[in-house]
Amino acid sequence: MMNIQGVYHDVNPTWSIKNDQGCDTLVFVCEGKVVYWINNERLELKKGDILYIPFSMERAWENHPEELHQKYTVVFFWEDLELKNALNFTKQNNIFHFNTHNAAYVEQRFSKLFTQFLAKRVYYEQMSSHILSELLTLLAQESSEQRTSPARELIARKIQEYILANFRKNITIEELADLAGVTPNYISVIFKEVVGYTPIQYLHQLRINTAINLLKNTSMTIHEIAEYLGYYDQSYFNRMFKKWMGTNPSHFV
Repeated sequence: MMNIQGVYHDVNPTWSIKNDQGCDTLVFVCEGKVVYWINNERLELKKGDILYIPFSMERAWENHPEELHQKYTVVFFWEDLELKNALNFTKQNNIFHFNTHNAAYVEQRFSKLFTQFLAKRVYYEQMSSHILSELLTLLAQESSEQRTSPARELIARKIQEYILANFRKNITIEELADLAGVTPNYISVIFKEVVGYTPIQYLHQLRINTAINLLKNTSMTIHEIAEYLGYYDQSYFNRMFKKWMGTNPSHFV
């Protein structure tokens, strides 16, 4: 198990953190940019970036001078040293800076971890430890895998950008295939190879992640959020939400 000391979700924070050390730290940037100082060396993180900082290193962060940011931060101690020594980026006792291709899923898992730790439901410690272990292992796997061909990468990124810009609309595989100039079956294969999930799975992940932010930070009703995200049948929205988050949207109201 992991000994988790804290899980934080910063949304456009107006503060900064001075030098500190003593715990391992995992950071995921959801939006914008943020500046970290690791042993007094400047490191700029952008959307989709993940930063692992071992306990021995001094760290501080401040807002980027040009962009606001949103990020998740997990502060923890390793208790499972076997897992730590098995992962490619944690056994080196050095920082690890990586831009994930699975940002939507990673954000969903960080969100799940945050809500588990915040709500402190029965078995939340075991569940939180399990999610953090999954995240660390997922990042190790992704960073170790050989990258796909440049041509496939280009197609997948084009489709990903289109979904990000239009995820509230009714997007079909046929529409994406026409955009990329390939067959529907081929677009699903390429996208999953590069991103790790099918285009439709990725679409739902984006919608559910957005729904969580809206439930937490606005006064919109569940019905209004469902319609805003393109789910005109609220019961279907509820099923998709529970599929990805393991709980109903009403849990966040």
